[in-house]
Amino acid sequence: MRLKGMAVIALAMAAPASAQDGGWFGQGGFDSAIFNMQADAMLRRSHQQIFHESVEESLRRPVRPAAPAPAPSPRPAAPPTIVRQIAAELVSGFPAHQRAEAAELFGEMYKRYGLLERHLGIVAGDPAGGLASLTAASYMAFADAEVSDSAFRTLYAQMRGLAAERAEALQQDAQGRVTIAILATYLAAMREALKQQPDARRSAALKTAGGTYLRALLGIDPARVRIGQRGLILR
Repeated sequence: MRLKGMAVIALAMAAPASAQDGGWFGQGGFDSAIFNMQADAMLRRSHQQIFHESVEESLRRPVRPAAPAPAPSPRPAAPPTIVRQIAAELVSGFPAHQRAEAAELFGEMYKRYGLLERHLGIVAGDPAGGLASLTAASYMAFADAEVSDSAFRTLYAQMRGLAAERAEALQQDAQGRVTIAILATYLAAMREALKQQPDARRSAALKTAGGTYLRALLGIDPARVRIGQRGLILR
């Protein structure tokens, strides 16, 4: 079964991107290798700030009995200055003549991420939702697999458990939250665009991006990742 929220946001982004932005998600788009190197560095930075270890170690740690954590409260969107800063950092390796257009597109992706939150049942601005969204989108890109809505809900609950132990770090990493939101939307849009207009080279680049993001964000070999009815499991 397909993750419906991902499909909705992908269609919302992919169609205008292909039609209006010179094929950013199709043939002849930007150099994904340069982009992925920058995204990799930014996600590794967030991984160190948030987890300080591989997600495998986090999942193995016994959970101390406690009262159920209250549902997170909605948070406002990140200030435009931070969004512009992250967009500029993501496009810093692009050719100079592409940077302004690419930065504008990534800023738009952050705005569209709110659609993804609503369709997936994520509390607005919840960092755990961002972690779950990027983990799912990266896995789908890397493994060319679908994630059901119920599997995503389980993954989201897992990430909320991990986030509860790192609330202060997540609160302080506003740049990381914006980066994660943009990249989750980017992968969803790219994957949907390739379904509409297949391209072997771009599909290979998408797989590489998904694996890169899983490794950087979670600190594990992406080939070990599976997402199913039990959520995130590692082979």
